[in-house]
Amino acid sequence: MPTISLQVITPVITNFYHCMHCEQIFSQTGIGQQVHQEEIDGYPEDIKGDVTRLTDWLFEIAHQYGDQIQIQVIDPQSIEGFFKSLRYWIRKYPAFIVNGREKFIGWDKETLEGILQKQLTTG
Repeated sequence: MPTISLQVITPVITNFYHCMHCEQIFSQTGIGQQVHQEEIDGYPEDIKGDVTRLTDWLFEIAHQYGDQIQIQVIDPQSIEGFFKSLRYWIRKYPAFIVNGREKFIGWDKETLEGILQKQLTTG
């Protein structure tokens, strides 16, 4: 049975952590979760909504395909994401790279489903 490689290039919400000692102190004083929640709350609502929407979609795909798919999420602001965006000429997100060959950009579930099914049948 063929395995599909699905790379998803999309902005991700980043949560910064401090050194291990500071994190322990924050945790013990009860402010650790508050500090990290404030970082997440600082993102615009549309970005948080897109992240939630994409996360739900990827969970659906993972559940549907199980062991037949490997999903990797790549932040375009990372070095890897920057080079992949250049290589595949990606300027909008989310972008999906299937088996390193086929590119799809956008939110159309049926189009991505068609690409994934085609990869399963052609191997």
